[in-house]
Amino acid sequence: MNIIKELRKEKGISQQQLAELCCVHQTAVSQWENGRTVPDTNSLKLLANALGVSVETLLGIDKPNDNRIQGFMHLTAATARKLLGESELFALTASDNGMSPTIQLGDTVIVKRCPEPENGSLVAVAIGNNAVTVKKLIKKDTSILLVSENPAYEPMLFTFEEIRTTPIVIIGKVIEMRRTF
Repeated sequence: MNIIKELRKEKGISQQQLAELCCVHQTAVSQWENGRTVPDTNSLKLLANALGVSVETLLGIDKPNDNRIQGFMHLTAATARKLLGESELFALTASDNGMSPTIQLGDTVIVKRCPEPENGSLVAVAIGNNAVTVKKLIKKDTSILLVSENPAYEPMLFTFEEIRTTPIVIIGKVIEMRRTF
């Protein structure tokens, strides 16, 4: 299967939605997926951002990381710590519809560093070496539950032991969402 089609379906978005994100007509997406044409440089960049992968992945230079957590631009916990340092605020861009309808593909969320957010908060969380993602935090007596608003995405349950050994790191609390029209 064509990588563009595969990633689009994995994200749960239509050709029309992808076309809008890439500022092209739906026919262009169809032609890319069927191998009739290839995206130009600008479209490749927009496409990579919309699908949450690198341009290299789209070109077949490297393979997509099938083990990454879906939801936000790929940023490992180690990279997040390195890039963010002690920054109190940072932004993430949604690369799928896991938190839809509140946060949609392409929306930007502003996150405030907060290692112990209250129960029910939307949080940015790093899971092991996977991507930082945004989920609703539900605290239990012996575990936490990370929940997507979109029912197509399964909740993730972690015991306190798994939180320690994986590790699961709550980076901060979502305090604002920005959407470009």
